[in-house]
Amino acid sequence: MLVQVPDRRMVAELTPDLNRLREACDWLGLLGCYVYSAPRHHGRAAARMFAPSIGVPEDIANANSTACLAVHVATRGLATVEVDMGDSLGAPATIMASTRPGPGGPLVQVGGTATIPFLFQVGLPD
Repeated sequence: MLVQVPDRRMVAELTPDLNRLREACDWLGLLGCYVYSAPRHHGRAAARMFAPSIGVPEDIANANSTACLAVHVATRGLATVEVDMGDSLGAPATIMASTRPGPGGPLVQVGGTATIPFLFQVGLPD
C-alpha cells in the first residue's frame, strides 16, 4: 500500500502500531505499507516501508515499492524519483527509479546506494 504524507518530517516521525498494521495488511491481503513524502519537483522524497505481515518491522531499502511509486508519480509527469530510506534504522540508503513508456505500459529501471557497515575481527597467528 502506498501512503503519501506531506513532508519528510512526517515520514521520520512515524511510529506505527505494528500489530494493528499487520492486522490491517492481512485483512487487505497486502504485505505492508510504504509511506512516502510528496516528491519535490526534482523527484526527491523520503520513505519508510513497514511489512509486519512478512516479519519485517521496517525495511532499510525497498526497491520494489519504490518502483511502484515511480509508476504512480509518472502519471503526474515525474519520470524519475530518488527516495531516501533507512535513516531511522541507522542505515541510510537511496533508491532511484525512472520510468519510460513501454509497449504494455511503463518500463521501470531501479538502482540505489546504501551504506553498509563492514565489521569483522581478524585473528592473527601467534
